[in-house]
Amino acid sequence: MVFYAYDCCVKQPILEMNDNSSTGTLIREFARLYVRDQRNHACGDAASTVQCHLMTELLREDGLTQQALVKRLGLDKSWISRATDALVADGTIKKTTNPHNRRSVNLSLTPAGRQRASLLDAQLNKHADQLLSSVNTEQMALVRAAMQILLPAVQNGTVSTCAPIKTRPAKSLSRLHVLASELLITPASKTDWPAIASLLQDLGLPLDGAQEHIHNFQLIHTGDNFLGCAGLEIYGKSALLRSLAIKSEAQGQHCGTRLLHHMINTAGAAGVKHLYLLTTDADAYFHKLGFEKIDTSKIPAALQASRQLQGACPASAIAMLLKIKKTN
Repeated sequence: MVFYAYDCCVKQPILEMNDNSSTGTLIREFARLYVRDQRNHACGDAASTVQCHLMTELLREDGLTQQALVKRLGLDKSWISRATDALVADGTIKKTTNPHNRRSVNLSLTPAGRQRASLLDAQLNKHADQLLSSVNTEQMALVRAAMQILLPAVQNGTVSTCAPIKTRPAKSLSRLHVLASELLITPASKTDWPAIASLLQDLGLPLDGAQEHIHNFQLIHTGDNFLGCAGLEIYGKSALLRSLAIKSEAQGQHCGTRLLHHMINTAGAAGVKHLYLLTTDADAYFHKLGFEKIDTSKIPAALQASRQLQGACPASAIAMLLKIKKTN
């Protein structure tokens, strides 16, 4: 079981992207161009950019203090103060005493302000949909799948904006900076089982049957720093990919994709022609890497010996297949 830009009407050079650009770089460049275009074309409201930010933020969570908005938006306090005063003056927002600290005030949308903010939000959503109108249905499904992964990360505060970069020990629980040149993938041994089991448990992946196939597990690491693992259950020319897991502090840095490619090559070298997997929510990710959805009834009988197929995975899990091409 496996868990897991557009520039409009502005004649300025766009940062050139290539296959070596990191995912973070691509996201940041899209966000930069999107926000720039949004500011130029999307807002049919007379509000300033800062006022727009205030209204849409209060639309999602009313009753915030001015200091909370400064922290959320990362804008200068004086900008927030001027925008607040203007919106209070035109009746869009109101100030009330903060019940937890009488020296500060809460900002809330008035009924008219909520209607105004809702109309503005609808205009911004329409603009975003228009920017993506050239993306076909299949590509849009991939975009949506990516957003379902990225949004919780941002909402949970795992992405910090404009924070100073601090060096930390390699084994810290903070996010690791993984250099591709330092990544190593090596076979697992019986002594690695405690670390593998701990990682699988941390990520909510089943342990059932994993230890029995430890000889077909691979570890990805930098030196002595264990980052993740993946395993194969080989049944003749068919195999099941299982337990693809990357430590949370190393995720988002292509470790999983690199390890997956290695597992595919390892399976091919072992004579495997058909590589299967089960996933509950990462089918779009695996589809990009060549796997195709199949009905679970198409999984060969030989694989039914796997504990994964005997109840370790939920019945809702999606079955996928990769036909491994012969390489010279």
